[in-house]
Amino acid sequence: MPRRTQPPRPNAPSSERADRSSGGSGVGGLLLVIEYQDAAGRRQFRPVTLWSVKPGRDGIPRLLGYSHDRDDLRSFRLDRIVSIADADGVLQEPLDAFYREVLGLSWQQPPPAASGDERGGERLAVIRRVARENGLMLAVSVARADLQMSGEEVMIMLDHVTACCAAQGIDLNPDEIERARQWIRRMRPSADAARTSLHELEAAALATRKRVIEVCLAVADSDGFRHHRELALIDEFSRALLGESVLPNRPFTPDDS
Repeated sequence: MPRRTQPPRPNAPSSERADRSSGGSGVGGLLLVIEYQDAAGRRQFRPVTLWSVKPGRDGIPRLLGYSHDRDDLRSFRLDRIVSIADADGVLQEPLDAFYREVLGLSWQQPPPAASGDERGGERLAVIRRVARENGLMLAVSVARADLQMSGEEVMIMLDHVTACCAAQGIDLNPDEIERARQWIRRMRPSADAARTSLHELEAAALATRKRVIEVCLAVADSDGFRHHRELALIDEFSRALLGESVLPNRPFTPDDS
């Protein structure tokens, strides 16, 4: 249990002296070393004699106490407290248990906010998932079927990814569009990867499956010539997803091989 001590009386407002003299929440006199992060992100170890716990208008409680390094009363927001040690240097862990058992306060430290890079990484992961769920793997397979992928083909697939994301409320910014473009250019799906994507798409809505075949055909048509390897792949995809062939003069039957 942290030791209790009696600090020098600071020049405090009468309201704060009243809080202190009344003992606040019954924690008056606890001697602690608080590792505190200020609004600018700077961390300092602050020796504090705790007097009371005060609610905050923003819903975040404050510890009110005498700060020995500032020689005055200070309040400390719980969400900025990194760690607490007692006068003997023993860490009070976990903090939520210390708040509950020692201070009688129900408070759980919120998880740290994600950095800009982390949030950007999460968005890119979502963008890639949306692209995969809307057949990008198959479209790239078609684009790679003739052993080259043109800028026009990339643009068609990029427009498809952008539209699919927008339909889910994700508007790509210029940086994300460029990252998606680079991702598409680097993709070289194996036959197994294409088959896995095809199998996953079989459970998609009919409109999604139709759109995938339309994008594949647009990729094949982008250079004005449907290469036979491209057309063979699209026919395979169409037969699996729509139950019909895209080859001219070739009706599809379930026994087709």
